[in-house]
Amino acid sequence: MPPAAVPTLLDRRRWLQGALSLLACAQTPVLAAPRVPPRADSPPVGVDSLVLRSGLTARWTTAMRQDMGWKAQWQAHDSLVLLRMLEDGSLPMAVFLGGPEADALDRSGLIHDRRTLALTDVLLVGPKDDLAGLRGESDWARAIMQVLSARVAGVADWEAPPPSHALATWIDQWSQGFTRQGALVRPASRPAPADSVAYTVVPRAAWRASAERDRKVWLSTAPEQALSLQVARSFRSSHPGAGLLVKWLEAPLARRQVRALAPGWRLPGA
Repeated sequence: MPPAAVPTLLDRRRWLQGALSLLACAQTPVLAAPRVPPRADSPPVGVDSLVLRSGLTARWTTAMRQDMGWKAQWQAHDSLVLLRMLEDGSLPMAVFLGGPEADALDRSGLIHDRRTLALTDVLLVGPKDDLAGLRGESDWARAIMQVLSARVAGVADWEAPPPSHALATWIDQWSQGFTRQGALVRPASRPAPADSVAYTVVPRAAWRASAERDRKVWLSTAPEQALSLQVARSFRSSHPGAGLLVKWLEAPLARRQVRALAPGWRLPGA
């Protein structure tokens, strides 16, 4: 048998260069790939415009793209509009402000997989001068009644949330129905000054993102009175990615985006 060939110095150099190249390729990260490969397409998601204005959807979008490789498909509407779209199946899922309307759909079985993702306090804000006599007041029903009385007297103005907004229902719930009794539309004995700053209610998440500084916070909610940000899926419309996204919105990465926007948003139980 012929003797085994003895590798030359050039052969050894070529072998070493090849080994180093293979090692470098094995250690090079693939930056474009998401950490979790998508198991379904991203669903269209209805979202209350407050969530957009507060910056929460922007943070969710970035985290979702990095973690799941998804491009979020947000559709902004007021919460009561979103609930109607869930009811008739126009959307497979939505993120909305909870309230009696959501409770009714849940009881009827028209929405499911309902979860609370975050909470935001409600603030009664108004002019810096105490026109309605709210200093020291801690009861929402009395505070709203004082504001409405000041409006009727023509010494203050009141800006009601639009009927399609969840805050309209919230005021009815915590003001003992004063708005339903017509107090909001009762004519004033004399009009408030044209340049007066109106009293109104705003979610803290909106106040945090607002540039308004000509209003003062006169009252904030107790923990049990906070607005809840919820997600739910429609019974009449299904999407392969909707269930996966609901679970993701409850996962630690999504919850960190909520925590980053405190005190406008806070996590349930925090």
